[in-house]
Amino acid sequence: MPKLWFSGESDNYKLEDEEKASATYSSLRTGILSLTPGDQKCRLYCSGPRCRFCIVVTGQTEIQAIDGLYSTWITSDILAMARLQVEHFDSLGIVEKFKTNGIQSVINLQESGEHSFCGSGNLTSGFSYDPENLMRNGIYHYNFPLPDFQACTPNRLLDIVKVVDFALSHGKIAVHCHAGHGRTGMVIAAWMMYALGMSPSQAVDTVRSRRAKAVQSKEQVKTLHEFRLLIRNNGGMIIPKNKMTHISEYVAYNQKFISKPESRLYGKIPKIVYIAMRITLQKMYSSVNFEVENDYRMKIKCEGPLPENKSFDEQLLNAQLNDDDHEKTHFWYMDQVKNGLSISTISRQLENEDFRDIIRLLDLFFHSTFHQLTHKEEIFAVLQNWDQTEKDWSPTFWFLLKCIREMPIPLHLALSRLISKWFLRSEVEIASRIKHILSSPVTSNE
Repeated sequence: MPKLWFSGESDNYKLEDEEKASATYSSLRTGILSLTPGDQKCRLYCSGPRCRFCIVVTGQTEIQAIDGLYSTWITSDILAMARLQVEHFDSLGIVEKFKTNGIQSVINLQESGEHSFCGSGNLTSGFSYDPENLMRNGIYHYNFPLPDFQACTPNRLLDIVKVVDFALSHGKIAVHCHAGHGRTGMVIAAWMMYALGMSPSQAVDTVRSRRAKAVQSKEQVKTLHEFRLLIRNNGGMIIPKNKMTHISEYVAYNQKFISKPESRLYGKIPKIVYIAMRITLQKMYSSVNFEVENDYRMKIKCEGPLPENKSFDEQLLNAQLNDDDHEKTHFWYMDQVKNGLSISTISRQLENEDFRDIIRLLDLFFHSTFHQLTHKEEIFAVLQNWDQTEKDWSPTFWFLLKCIREMPIPLHLALSRLISKWFLRSEVEIASRIKHILSSPVTSNE
């Protein structure tokens, strides 16, 4: 059996394992800029009122994704831009332009009061524009102040990126600092690492391919590499390094790397279990809906069964899922990790995977993440409704049963054996009872 990095038997992921990103500014230049007082910085380096990033000029399509605003679409949903000016609101109708382009949120990375001599200066809001003018018109505004030419801690960057990811779930976003280069590029690159599984060099290169001066200082590049370490070594992986005793421990582990609104979707169920079951059912039905009823209950509704899929063959599934060969799955999993699989990228990474590979991943997940979660007598008591006390493991247990009930009946026995193994470390202890439950009519207390 090979050493599993997540079992504590191997060394941590190291930055040397992949190509590093580089800064566009030298340490000397960054140091000089950082030590220069804000008002002098504007006069010496930004040309003050004539700052080329703050002057509102129209018709420069090569540097203006939105006319009159120094801006670039980094992805189809993320706009990097210079800070807004009063004139953008008064003369250019920037709110309507944002709405026309589908921009629902603005991420502001400036500190209050910075670059006060650039362009037309700052307002009483502390910025060159009034965020209320956005919010009054239904555009969200988030401010995460970061020092100019500097960075932040990896944990702070994670907090920002989780909000970026949440904002993107509601529409397109615009990100800005002063010019929309250094801090803006760093945050967008970090989101690409978080959501798309890119390495620091891949993310920085991608951002710079659209906005050449993005991610300027060595501090910003260093933070991106530290952010990579945070994801890879300190909790961002689906399978943690150390086994856990309770599912609630893993749910708390999940919540460090996903936003609060997203975590509410999953309730007390691990994200990998929720996503794996949702994607599996989406391969079988045209419409799948999960809804949290309370802390311990998840409502599942599937409609429009799809044509029979050969990958759901009962004999093949039984042969492949019950061979207890975690080594083969481990190699598959590690290949996926190299391609960016993590807690934050599960949905994107698994969408095109085969049903059996998804179930195999769940098998490896339960085997490698948890000690025995419960015992036979406790599960029998719950199944027989003798014990109605909610257990730490019961939300996940019932969720899995509800999902499997929606699957083709020929799969029930193989999956029942897996559930028995996941919770009891034994395939036969309760498999027949679970299969009986799956074939029984749905009751109101499930």
